[in-house]
Order: sequence, then C-alpha cells, then structure tokens
Amino acid sequence: MASNATSPQERVSHENGKPSTRTTESDEGLKQRVSPVEMKETYHPDMEIGRTPDNRSVFGDLDKPKENSSALFFVSVGTFKKPLDIFRAFAESAKKKADLSYMKTAVAGIMAGFYIAAGGLFSLSVAGGMPGIQETDPGLVKLAFASVFPVGLLLVKVTGAELWTGNSSTMATGLLNGTVTIKGVFYNWSMAWIFNFIGSLFYAYFFVYLAGILDKDPYRSFTVHLAEKKAHVLWHQGFLRGIGANWLVCLATTLGTSAQSVTGKMLGIWFPITAFVAIGYEHSVANMFLVPIGLMYGADGGFTAESFFHFIGQNLIPVTIGNAIGGAVFVSMLYHLYLGPVPFGLPHIGHSPAHGHGGFIAKGKDHASHHHHHHHHPPNDEHKEGKEGTVSVQIEHVMRHNDNSSKADLQDLVNSSMRKGKQH
Repeated sequence: MASNATSPQERVSHENGKPSTRTTESDEGLKQRVSPVEMKETYHPDMEIGRTPDNRSVFGDLDKPKENSSALFFVSVGTFKKPLDIFRAFAESAKKKADLSYMKTAVAGIMAGFYIAAGGLFSLSVAGGMPGIQETDPGLVKLAFASVFPVGLLLVKVTGAELWTGNSSTMATGLLNGTVTIKGVFYNWSMAWIFNFIGSLFYAYFFVYLAGILDKDPYRSFTVHLAEKKAHVLWHQGFLRGIGANWLVCLATTLGTSAQSVTGKMLGIWFPITAFVAIGYEHSVANMFLVPIGLMYGADGGFTAESFFHFIGQNLIPVTIGNAIGGAVFVSMLYHLYLGPVPFGLPHIGHSPAHGHGGFIAKGKDHASHHHHHHHHPPNDEHKEGKEGTVSVQIEHVMRHNDNSSKADLQDLVNSSMRKGKQH
C-alpha cells in the first residue's frame, strides 16, 4: 500500500477554516488496500492481529483514534449479524458444546445457575421492597421485578456459561444442520439442566438464606408468596407458560449473538427477557432459584422432601418441557424452515470438509454432488446472505461507507479470515 493512498474515511478539506469538498476512496483502492487474498498470503502466527508482517495496518486510517468517540459508540452498537450468520454461529457453537468434557460442562452449568440466581435475587430485592405500590399499581412492581432480571442472562451470554434454556435453541440448530447428533443434544441438555439446578440451589442456600439477605419483611413475605404461586401453577399452564418464556429467551440469545459489542448484546438481551418476566411466563432455571429460596423461608410448610418434589412435579417438569419446545421448535425449527440449511465452516457428521467458497458448505440437495466431485461451486443467490457476512465484504462495507466500527471488532473479523486462509 502506498503511503500516499487516500484514506478510506471521508476526508474534509478546509478552506478559510470551513469544511468544503468530501471525497471517498474508489472501489479499486479499497480492493488494493485489503483483500481476502492479501489476508491469506500474508498471515503469520506471530503477527499482531489486524496487521501485516511489515507492520502495516489493514485498516488504514481506521487504525487511528477517532475525534468523535460518540459516533463510534453508536455505530458499534448498531453493528449486527444477519439471520443466516446468527444461525450459522448457533450451529458451530452447538458442535463446541457437544464436545465439551463432563467437567467443563458441569462447571459452566453451575456458573449459569449462579448467574440466573443472582438475577433472581436482584429482582426479589427490588420488587420485594415495594409493598405499598403492589397494592395500588401491581404493574409497576412487575416491571421493576422484570427490568433487573436480565442481568443473569447477560452474564451467561458474555462469559460463555452453559444455560440449558438458551442451549435448547443452539443445540437444536446444530441438530437440524448436521453439526451434532441427537446424543450430543441430550448430553448437553441433561448436563446443563442438572448443573444449573445444583448452582441455583447452592446460591440460594449459601448466598441468600444463610447470608440472611431476605430475612426481613417485606422481602421475606414477597419471596414466600411468589414461591407458593409458582409451586401451585396448573400443569398445563406451566407447560404453556414455559413455551412462551423460552421462545422469548431464545430470541434474546439470537439478538445477543447478532450484536457485535457488549453494549449491543446488553440491549438485545434486555428487552425480550424483561418482556417474558413481566408477562408472567415460566422459566425453569429461574424457578430453580425462586421456588427453593421461598421454601427455605417457609413457603408450603418449609423446605421438606414433600414440598420440594411437589415443586418439581407440578412446576419444574411441565415448565422444562415447555421451555424445550419454545426454544427448539418456535425458534430453531421455524427459522430453519424460513432460512433453510445454513452454510457454515464445520464438516457435517460423516463427511469431509468442503473446500469451496470461503470454506463453507451447505447441507441439502447439492451437498452429495459437492462431496463426491469436489466441484467449486460459485456462490449463488441462495447463499447471498452468507456471502454478505464474509470478512472481506464487511470490511469493504465499513471502508466504503465511512462506517466507524470499533477496531477490536474489525480485528476479530480479519484474524478469523487469516486463520481460515491458513487452514485451507
């Protein structure tokens, strides 16, 4: 790249102290500045992410600090993956989850139980202190309870913990697209469910009950009343409320996966989770904390074997079944029918990786001929969404439109492309 190359950012010339002409670099200049070929051929494992071996930034002037940091914030929040890329990410994530060891899955499951329980405690601590408002404006108490609960799922999403409800959609997408087997799905689901429960019970007993967080009224009575209400929900109502809850939860994880920044993930997750909680839907992992802590404080005669197993049979089982359907059917299957099989960078079970465009392979009627003859099919309209989500296209879009996406996001994209180029 020549040192006098025009910056991909819009340049503003100043005449008499006033901005005048605005110009942008030509498409040909963009192709010369950064291309998939250059990224593949110049990759070196020791090079700094986002830079070529001779220490040139692949971002040009985008590598320099921006004067308008607020513009950077808003554009970064607004950067997102398209639906095809989201469900490709789900399919690839499902493979990784199915391959996790027992120990790692158990630890990650316990952590998810901790985080959801922390969100539940936050909700009890806020809404439980509003008894006067509960009498006159119960909707405000519902909103207060719901609006702080999403912190649990945000912690899960950003830290990579294993939450069974979110995994219902992720693993189902992997199954529908061939990255996991039914055995892998039930391995992850069962392990996550069990250790979410263990984490929730541990948190409830040690960090709430023994810590005395909710000992006094109005918090204690609010917690007891909520637990009794949940423990005695009708079976069919728990089932249907479970579908509604995890439908929204998995849409929240879809939005969270779409977002490219932590701030974007926060906004994407917050509103669907707030909605399902305020509506009154039932979330199995949330109930693993909310009902046992109520039992510990005296709901249904206290925490006894009878009250505990009544909760499991009357609430947790129907809600869990509903949650599974909400995530696997109302999110994964519906979008699978809408989008079709997604192209992704993982080999299908029983097949070798394809060596076509971008290393992605599409499962479907064309897959058999591609596998046996190894033809390099040019991208067609069916895969247009996938092509638009490639690294080179995203970076070229950023440069052409003066899109001030964060440097870290662009560096991640380039580094991923470089590594894929080295592998292929």
